[in-house]
Amino acid sequence: MISGQGGGATAPPARAQNAAAVPGLRRRSRLIDRASRHVLLAGAGINVVVVALVVIFLLSRAWPTISNIGLGHFFGSAKWAPDEGLGFGIGSFGALAPIFGSFAVVTLGLLIAVPFALAVAVFVTETNPIVGERFIRPAVEVFVGIPSVVYGYLGFIALLPLLHNFAPPGRQGSGILAAGIVLAIMVIPTIATISADGLLSVPGALREGSAALGATQWQTIRRVLLPAARPSIVSGIVLGFARAMGEALAVALVIGDVNVIPNFAKEGLGALLEPFTTMTVTITDGVDKLAINPDGTAARYMLAVVLLVVTFLAIIMVRLVTRGRRGSRA
Repeated sequence: MISGQGGGATAPPARAQNAAAVPGLRRRSRLIDRASRHVLLAGAGINVVVVALVVIFLLSRAWPTISNIGLGHFFGSAKWAPDEGLGFGIGSFGALAPIFGSFAVVTLGLLIAVPFALAVAVFVTETNPIVGERFIRPAVEVFVGIPSVVYGYLGFIALLPLLHNFAPPGRQGSGILAAGIVLAIMVIPTIATISADGLLSVPGALREGSAALGATQWQTIRRVLLPAARPSIVSGIVLGFARAMGEALAVALVIGDVNVIPNFAKEGLGALLEPFTTMTVTITDGVDKLAINPDGTAARYMLAVVLLVVTFLAIIMVRLVTRGRRGSRA
Protein backbone atom coordinates (compact mmCIF):
# COMPACT_ATOMS: atom_id res chain seq x y z
CA MET A 1 0.00 0.00 0.00
CA ILE A 2 2.82 2.39 0.87
CA SER A 3 4.55 1.73 -2.43
CA GLY A 4 1.25 2.16 -4.28
CA GLN A 5 0.64 5.47 -2.55
CA GLY A 6 4.17 6.53 -3.32
CA GLY A 7 3.68 5.67 -6.99
CA GLY A 8 0.41 7.60 -7.06
CA ALA A 9 2.17 10.59 -5.51
CA THR A 10 4.83 10.76 -8.23
CA ALA A 11 2.39 10.41 -11.19
CA PRO A 12 1.01 13.97 -11.22
CA PRO A 13 4.48 15.62 -11.47
CA ALA A 14 5.37 13.30 -14.40
CA ARG A 15 2.17 14.20 -16.22
CA ALA A 16 2.87 17.86 -15.53
CA GLN A 17 6.36 17.55 -17.05
CA ASN A 18 4.97 15.82 -20.16
CA ALA A 19 2.30 18.50 -20.53
CA ALA A 20 4.96 21.19 -20.23
CA ALA A 21 7.07 19.50 -22.92
CA VAL A 22 4.23 19.32 -25.47
CA PRO A 23 4.35 23.02 -26.47
CA GLY A 24 8.11 22.72 -27.04
CA LEU A 25 7.66 19.69 -29.27
CA ARG A 26 4.94 21.42 -31.25
CA ARG A 27 7.11 24.51 -31.68
CA ARG A 28 10.04 22.39 -32.86
CA SER A 29 7.81 20.51 -35.32
CA ARG A 30 6.53 23.77 -36.75
CA LEU A 31 10.10 25.03 -37.18
CA ILE A 32 11.12 21.81 -38.95
CA ASP A 33 8.06 21.96 -41.22
CA ARG A 34 8.75 25.59 -42.05
CA ALA A 35 12.44 24.91 -42.77
CA SER A 36 11.55 21.91 -44.95
CA ARG A 37 9.04 24.00 -46.88
CA HIS A 38 11.66 26.68 -47.55
CA VAL A 39 14.25 24.09 -48.63
CA LEU A 40 11.81 22.49 -51.07
CA LEU A 41 10.78 25.89 -52.39
CA ALA A 42 14.42 26.84 -52.90
CA GLY A 43 15.07 23.58 -54.79
CA ALA A 44 12.10 24.17 -57.06
CA GLY A 45 13.16 27.79 -57.58
CA ILE A 46 16.67 26.72 -58.57
CA ASN A 47 15.24 24.39 -61.22
CA VAL A 48 13.10 27.19 -62.64
CA VAL A 49 16.08 29.58 -62.69
CA VAL A 50 18.31 27.03 -64.42
CA VAL A 51 15.70 26.36 -67.12
CA ALA A 52 15.17 30.11 -67.62
CA LEU A 53 18.94 30.68 -67.93
CA VAL A 54 19.22 27.88 -70.51
CA VAL A 55 16.39 29.39 -72.55
CA ILE A 56 17.89 32.89 -72.37
CA PHE A 57 21.35 31.59 -73.31
CA LEU A 58 20.08 29.65 -76.33
CA LEU A 59 17.89 32.50 -77.56
CA SER A 60 20.71 35.04 -77.21
CA ARG A 61 23.09 32.83 -79.19
CA ALA A 62 20.45 32.00 -81.82
CA TRP A 63 19.27 35.60 -82.28
CA PRO A 64 21.58 36.32 -85.29
CA THR A 65 19.69 33.59 -87.17
CA ILE A 66 16.43 35.45 -86.55
CA SER A 67 17.78 38.92 -87.32
CA ASN A 68 20.28 38.23 -90.13
CA ILE A 69 19.14 35.01 -91.82
CA GLY A 70 15.40 35.07 -91.18
CA LEU A 71 13.08 32.35 -89.93
CA GLY A 72 11.50 32.02 -93.39
CA HIS A 73 14.77 30.85 -94.91
CA PHE A 74 15.71 28.79 -91.85
CA PHE A 75 12.46 26.78 -91.75
CA GLY A 76 11.62 26.94 -95.45
CA SER A 77 14.81 25.81 -97.14
CA ALA A 78 16.24 22.30 -97.28
CA LYS A 79 19.79 23.36 -98.16
CA TRP A 80 22.03 23.24 -95.10
CA ALA A 81 25.61 24.37 -95.83
CA PRO A 82 26.51 26.86 -93.06
CA ASP A 83 30.24 26.43 -93.61
CA GLU A 84 30.06 27.07 -97.35
CA GLY A 85 32.18 30.12 -98.20
CA LEU A 86 33.43 30.24 -94.61
CA GLY A 87 34.30 33.77 -93.59
CA PHE A 88 32.34 35.39 -96.41
CA GLY A 89 28.83 35.07 -94.97
CA ILE A 90 27.39 33.27 -97.99
CA GLY A 91 26.48 29.91 -96.43
CA SER A 92 23.06 28.30 -96.64
CA PHE A 93 21.10 27.83 -93.44
CA GLY A 94 17.98 25.90 -94.43
CA ALA A 95 17.14 23.54 -91.55
CA LEU A 96 14.17 21.76 -93.12
CA ALA A 97 16.15 18.56 -93.76
CA PRO A 98 17.46 17.98 -90.20
CA ILE A 99 14.10 18.96 -88.67
CA PHE A 100 12.25 16.56 -90.96
CA GLY A 101 14.87 13.89 -90.29
CA SER A 102 14.48 14.15 -86.52
CA PHE A 103 10.70 13.77 -86.64
CA ALA A 104 10.88 10.97 -89.22
CA VAL A 105 13.41 8.95 -87.23
CA VAL A 106 11.68 9.45 -83.88
CA THR A 107 8.23 8.68 -85.32
CA LEU A 108 9.49 5.45 -86.87
CA GLY A 109 11.26 4.52 -83.63
CA LEU A 110 8.09 5.03 -81.57
CA LEU A 111 5.97 3.08 -84.06
CA ILE A 112 8.32 0.15 -83.54
CA ALA A 113 8.86 0.61 -79.80
CA VAL A 114 5.36 1.26 -78.41
CA PRO A 115 3.76 -2.12 -79.31
CA PHE A 116 6.75 -4.04 -77.92
CA ALA A 117 6.90 -1.88 -74.78
CA LEU A 118 3.17 -2.33 -74.06
CA ALA A 119 3.51 -6.08 -74.63
CA VAL A 120 6.34 -6.21 -72.08
CA ALA A 121 4.35 -4.13 -69.58
CA VAL A 122 1.24 -6.33 -69.91
CA PHE A 123 3.28 -9.52 -69.61
CA VAL A 124 5.09 -8.28 -66.51
CA THR A 125 1.98 -7.07 -64.69
CA GLU A 126 -0.93 -9.20 -65.95
CA THR A 127 -0.02 -12.25 -68.03
CA ASN A 128 2.77 -13.74 -65.92
CA PRO A 129 3.64 -11.39 -63.05
CA ILE A 130 5.80 -13.95 -61.20
CA VAL A 131 8.20 -14.52 -64.09
CA GLY A 132 7.88 -10.88 -65.16
CA GLU A 133 8.79 -9.37 -61.80
CA ARG A 134 11.61 -11.84 -61.13
CA PHE A 135 13.29 -11.96 -64.52
CA ILE A 136 11.82 -9.76 -67.26
CA ARG A 137 11.49 -6.46 -65.40
CA PRO A 138 15.04 -6.51 -63.90
CA ALA A 139 16.43 -7.30 -67.34
CA VAL A 140 14.45 -4.45 -68.91
CA GLU A 141 15.60 -2.01 -66.22
CA VAL A 142 19.22 -2.96 -66.89
CA PHE A 143 18.79 -1.83 -70.50
CA VAL A 144 17.73 1.65 -69.28
CA GLY A 145 21.22 2.30 -67.95
CA ILE A 146 23.18 1.17 -71.00
CA PRO A 147 25.01 4.16 -72.60
CA SER A 148 23.65 5.26 -75.94
CA VAL A 149 27.04 4.83 -77.63
CA VAL A 150 26.75 1.09 -77.01
CA TYR A 151 23.43 0.97 -78.87
CA GLY A 152 24.90 3.00 -81.71
CA TYR A 153 28.02 0.84 -81.95
CA LEU A 154 25.99 -2.37 -81.99
CA GLY A 155 23.77 -0.88 -84.67
CA PHE A 156 26.85 0.06 -86.68
CA ILE A 157 28.52 -3.36 -86.56
CA ALA A 158 25.43 -5.61 -86.56
CA LEU A 159 22.43 -3.77 -88.01
CA LEU A 160 24.02 -1.91 -90.93
CA PRO A 161 25.51 -5.07 -92.52
CA LEU A 162 22.07 -6.68 -92.31
CA LEU A 163 20.31 -3.70 -93.92
CA HIS A 164 23.05 -3.46 -96.53
CA ASN A 165 21.54 -6.54 -98.20
CA PHE A 166 18.32 -4.59 -98.85
CA ALA A 167 19.83 -1.17 -99.59
CA PRO A 168 20.13 0.31 -103.12
CA PRO A 169 23.42 -0.29 -104.93
CA GLY A 170 26.24 1.74 -103.50
CA ARG A 171 24.50 2.26 -100.14
CA GLN A 172 25.64 0.83 -96.81
CA GLY A 173 22.21 0.50 -95.20
CA SER A 174 22.45 3.63 -93.11
CA GLY A 175 19.41 5.90 -92.99
CA ILE A 176 16.07 6.49 -91.31
CA LEU A 177 15.28 2.78 -90.87
CA ALA A 178 18.55 1.97 -89.12
CA ALA A 179 18.29 5.01 -86.85
CA GLY A 180 14.63 4.26 -86.07
CA ILE A 181 15.43 0.67 -85.07
CA VAL A 182 18.28 1.78 -82.80
CA LEU A 183 16.10 4.43 -81.15
CA ALA A 184 13.27 1.93 -80.70
CA ILE A 185 15.57 -0.45 -78.85
CA MET A 186 16.75 2.45 -76.69
CA VAL A 187 13.30 3.70 -75.64
CA ILE A 188 11.50 0.36 -75.17
CA PRO A 189 12.78 -0.04 -71.57
CA THR A 190 11.65 3.49 -70.61
CA ILE A 191 8.15 3.11 -72.05
CA ALA A 192 7.75 -0.44 -70.72
CA THR A 193 8.81 0.44 -67.17
CA ILE A 194 6.55 3.48 -66.84
CA SER A 195 3.62 1.67 -68.46
CA ALA A 196 4.06 -1.28 -66.09
CA ASP A 197 3.99 1.09 -63.11
CA GLY A 198 0.77 2.59 -64.46
CA LEU A 199 -0.83 -0.84 -64.83
CA LEU A 200 0.20 -1.81 -61.31
CA SER A 201 -1.40 1.35 -59.93
CA VAL A 202 -4.82 0.46 -61.39
CA PRO A 203 -7.16 -0.49 -58.49
CA GLY A 204 -7.81 -4.20 -58.17
CA ALA A 205 -11.54 -3.53 -57.95
CA LEU A 206 -11.55 -2.76 -61.69
CA ARG A 207 -10.11 -6.19 -62.48
CA GLU A 208 -12.56 -7.91 -60.15
CA GLY A 209 -15.52 -5.97 -61.54
CA SER A 210 -14.57 -6.79 -65.12
CA ALA A 211 -14.19 -10.48 -64.28
CA ALA A 212 -17.54 -10.44 -62.47
CA LEU A 213 -19.18 -9.12 -65.65
CA GLY A 214 -17.84 -12.10 -67.56
CA ALA A 215 -14.98 -10.42 -69.42
CA THR A 216 -11.96 -12.49 -70.40
CA GLN A 217 -8.47 -11.52 -69.31
CA TRP A 218 -7.67 -10.00 -72.70
CA GLN A 219 -10.94 -8.02 -72.71
CA THR A 220 -10.12 -6.74 -69.23
CA ILE A 221 -6.65 -5.68 -70.33
CA ARG A 222 -7.81 -4.03 -73.56
CA ARG A 223 -11.00 -2.33 -72.39
CA VAL A 224 -10.33 -1.65 -68.70
CA LEU A 225 -6.68 -1.69 -67.65
CA LEU A 226 -5.02 0.00 -70.63
CA PRO A 227 -7.53 2.90 -70.67
CA ALA A 228 -7.19 3.28 -66.90
CA ALA A 229 -3.37 3.40 -67.18
CA ARG A 230 -3.44 5.78 -70.18
CA PRO A 231 -1.81 8.76 -68.37
CA SER A 232 1.21 6.65 -67.38
CA ILE A 233 1.43 5.10 -70.84
CA VAL A 234 1.31 8.51 -72.51
CA SER A 235 3.94 9.81 -70.07
CA GLY A 236 6.22 6.89 -70.92
CA ILE A 237 5.78 7.46 -74.65
CA VAL A 238 6.53 11.18 -74.33
CA LEU A 239 9.61 10.51 -72.21
CA GLY A 240 10.77 8.04 -74.84
CA PHE A 241 10.04 10.66 -77.50
CA ALA A 242 12.13 13.23 -75.62
CA ARG A 243 15.05 10.84 -75.21
CA ALA A 244 14.92 9.80 -78.85
CA MET A 245 14.62 13.39 -80.07
CA GLY A 246 17.71 14.45 -78.12
CA GLU A 247 19.87 11.46 -79.02
CA ALA A 248 22.93 12.30 -81.10
CA LEU A 249 25.78 9.80 -80.97
CA ALA A 250 23.81 6.59 -81.44
CA VAL A 251 21.93 8.11 -84.39
CA ALA A 252 25.08 9.59 -85.93
CA LEU A 253 26.66 6.13 -86.15
CA VAL A 254 23.85 4.64 -88.24
CA ILE A 255 22.07 7.43 -90.14
CA GLY A 256 24.79 8.51 -92.58
CA ASP A 257 24.81 12.30 -91.93
CA VAL A 258 23.65 13.56 -95.34
CA ASN A 259 21.60 16.79 -95.46
CA VAL A 260 19.44 15.81 -98.41
CA ILE A 261 15.82 14.77 -97.97
CA PRO A 262 15.27 11.33 -99.56
CA ASN A 263 12.85 11.20 -102.48
CA PHE A 264 10.01 9.15 -100.97
CA ALA A 265 7.77 9.78 -103.96
CA LYS A 266 10.28 8.16 -106.32
CA GLU A 267 11.91 5.51 -104.13
CA GLY A 268 9.03 4.59 -101.80
CA LEU A 269 10.09 2.63 -98.74
CA GLY A 270 13.56 2.31 -100.25
CA ALA A 271 14.13 5.92 -99.17
CA LEU A 272 14.28 4.67 -95.58
CA LEU A 273 17.66 3.16 -96.47
CA GLU A 274 19.05 6.43 -97.88
CA PRO A 275 21.56 8.34 -95.71
CA PHE A 276 19.97 11.24 -93.87
CA THR A 277 20.50 13.46 -90.82
CA THR A 278 18.77 14.82 -87.72
CA MET A 279 18.94 18.03 -85.70
CA THR A 280 21.23 16.57 -83.05
CA VAL A 281 23.59 15.12 -85.64
CA THR A 282 23.67 18.44 -87.51
CA ILE A 283 24.39 20.39 -84.32
CA THR A 284 27.35 18.21 -83.38
CA ASP A 285 28.65 17.95 -86.94
CA GLY A 286 30.23 21.42 -87.00
CA VAL A 287 31.47 21.91 -83.44
CA ASP A 288 35.02 22.33 -84.73
CA LYS A 289 33.97 25.51 -86.59
CA LEU A 290 32.00 27.24 -83.83
CA ALA A 291 34.72 29.79 -83.13
CA ILE A 292 35.33 30.79 -86.77
CA ASN A 293 31.81 30.75 -88.22
CA PRO A 294 29.40 32.99 -86.23
CA ASP A 295 26.47 32.54 -88.63
CA GLY A 296 26.82 28.76 -88.64
CA THR A 297 27.11 28.78 -84.85
CA ALA A 298 23.92 30.83 -84.53
CA ALA A 299 22.09 28.47 -86.89
CA ARG A 300 23.12 25.48 -84.82
CA TYR A 301 21.94 27.23 -81.66
CA MET A 302 18.63 27.83 -83.42
CA LEU A 303 18.33 24.09 -83.98
CA ALA A 304 18.90 23.65 -80.24
CA VAL A 305 16.05 26.11 -79.61
CA VAL A 306 13.79 24.03 -81.85
CA LEU A 307 14.67 20.91 -79.87
CA LEU A 308 13.92 22.75 -76.63
CA VAL A 309 10.53 23.95 -77.89
CA VAL A 310 9.59 20.45 -79.06
CA THR A 311 10.48 19.05 -75.62
CA PHE A 312 8.42 21.73 -73.85
CA LEU A 313 5.42 21.01 -76.08
CA ALA A 314 5.71 17.30 -75.30
CA ILE A 315 5.72 17.99 -71.57
CA ILE A 316 2.70 20.28 -71.89
CA MET A 317 0.87 17.52 -73.77
CA VAL A 318 1.56 15.09 -70.94
CA ARG A 319 0.23 17.58 -68.40
CA LEU A 320 -2.95 18.12 -70.41
CA VAL A 321 -3.57 14.39 -70.83
CA THR A 322 -2.97 13.72 -67.14
CA ARG A 323 -5.17 16.63 -66.05
CA GLY A 324 -7.97 15.58 -68.38
CA ARG A 325 -7.86 12.03 -67.03
CA ARG A 326 -8.04 13.29 -63.44
CA GLY A 327 -10.95 15.56 -64.34
CA SER A 328 -12.89 12.66 -65.87
CA ARG A 329 -12.39 10.58 -62.73
CA ALA A 330 -13.67 13.43 -60.58
